[in-house]
Amino acid sequence: MIKVLPQNISNLIAAGEVVSRPASAVKELVENAIDAGAGSVSVTITDAGKTLIQVMDNGCGMSAAEAELCFERHATSKIASAEDLERIMTYGFRGEALASIAAVAQVTLKTRRADDEIGTQVEVNESGIKSRTSVSTPVGSRFEIRSLFYNVPARRKFLKSDNVEMRNIIQEFLRIAIIRPQVAMKLYSNGKEIYNLHSTPNLKQRILDIYGMNLARELVPVKVDTTVVRLSGFIGNPEDAQKRQNCQYLFVNGRYFRSPFFHKAVCMPYEKLIAEGNTPAYFIFMEVDPEKIDVNIHPAKTEIKFEDEPMIFEILMAAVRESLGKNDFTPSIDFDMKGAPEIPVVGKAHNQEFHYSAPQIDYDPLFNPFDEKSFESEKPIYVNESTSYGRIFEEETIAHDNRILILQNKFIVTPVKSGMMVIDVKRARERIFYEEYLKRMVERQPVSQQTLFPQTLKLSGEDFLTLMEQPDLVANLGFDIRDFGNSTIVIYALPDGYSTDPESVKKEIDSLIATLKDDMPMDDSCQKMAAKLAQNAASCGMERLNGETAQLLVDKLFACMEPNMTPDGRRCTTIVTLEDLEKKL
Repeated sequence: MIKVLPQNISNLIAAGEVVSRPASAVKELVENAIDAGAGSVSVTITDAGKTLIQVMDNGCGMSAAEAELCFERHATSKIASAEDLERIMTYGFRGEALASIAAVAQVTLKTRRADDEIGTQVEVNESGIKSRTSVSTPVGSRFEIRSLFYNVPARRKFLKSDNVEMRNIIQEFLRIAIIRPQVAMKLYSNGKEIYNLHSTPNLKQRILDIYGMNLARELVPVKVDTTVVRLSGFIGNPEDAQKRQNCQYLFVNGRYFRSPFFHKAVCMPYEKLIAEGNTPAYFIFMEVDPEKIDVNIHPAKTEIKFEDEPMIFEILMAAVRESLGKNDFTPSIDFDMKGAPEIPVVGKAHNQEFHYSAPQIDYDPLFNPFDEKSFESEKPIYVNESTSYGRIFEEETIAHDNRILILQNKFIVTPVKSGMMVIDVKRARERIFYEEYLKRMVERQPVSQQTLFPQTLKLSGEDFLTLMEQPDLVANLGFDIRDFGNSTIVIYALPDGYSTDPESVKKEIDSLIATLKDDMPMDDSCQKMAAKLAQNAASCGMERLNGETAQLLVDKLFACMEPNMTPDGRRCTTIVTLEDLEKKL
């Protein structure tokens, strides 16, 4: 039998689409405040939104009748006809948000218009309006959402930890704060101020207030005006690209949206400029004819369909490439002169001719290259009957370190019996660090190195919460990081092998945060965490190799249990045989 669902059940179904977690409620309420013309918005969170979400604004407010009507499903002031759906310029328009929130929480609304002497207070729950009274309240609206999902225990049970949920709230808060710099915005969590963003007409100043001077000063503008799309915004310096993705924003007509397609358009011009796995920062703002986009394809309104999507892709990619070219973000040539011979310039100076004597060559007069006995005294350095390094050293032997060749600090080449062995320096370091870190993590005996001076680092609110969420795990990895207040940390020690210079420390902490953000099963978290840490350590602080340090690296590599592969299966070594060389020549 077909029947119409009761309103309380249909509202619960809608709530499942619109309000999936506390961050969803924050997003809807803050967007409504912006649509109401607020110049100031304050968000207060308790227990990551599970206990309380409070959003206050100084917008236009509502009348007593509207204060009740706004909780009805599909009640909205944003659209009046089907044609309005083709030119939506506001955040909300469906009229589902407040009804959905009220279906899964206890809601109190206080609101007043500027023309009214007294305001209205409405209390709502899943059953509908509980009470309506007149109260004294400032102009604007104040929503209090208490006991979120109190009547949906399954939804509440599957919420993540407080820090994870708070990070999601911060993400939604910042997505609105960036595009609306003229609106003063505050965020508090459990009585602590997370953000206090003052009103500013300058978009770059708002980015600076959120992410700090280090990022803002490296941003360069992107701007192009076409008949299809008007683009503006900023992109980051390739040198500042990071492993974690937290500074990548796309907006269209003032609305944040996600698009892997357009993300690729921004990243493609960076391909030759950044390390594999890193992502550049970008803040891209698009203006498109509202009739040529559809924002009504997803309940959370984070996916948008573009009529001219391929063309916008090409325009965006060209604009980013042009901006990179104008700001001279091109790969620099590494002229490594250390250890290179000095080549004199033949010429005259001060009317005096230069005279160069023949170079003195050291040689052994008793050495005869055609005497086979001359080679008999040469012994392989890795012959050790008590130690097995695998099949490769049963057949191949590496010569003494004075015959090691270092290529651009990336490869070590050394002769072996059948030709020559090539070792990837970075991958070798990764294998060495991986086995060291894994052993320490299993034994819970981290080995740290103290920084010369404690280093302070200002983090974003989201990154700070990520780092402070698992202090025991961070300490077990070899980091000594302490809370300095106001989202600032102090680094006293790093895992052995990490560089301690300030610039490298920043990159290492960024990599640690990116690692902590990855969800991984507890069963294999040690292996995955050790692999990620090893990858970070191998990339950061690579010292310039010489014969002695290169030989030490080779020794450590072949003392590993699996010297030929990185933890993720990439080869650390390869043999180029004499036959291979003969074919090439």
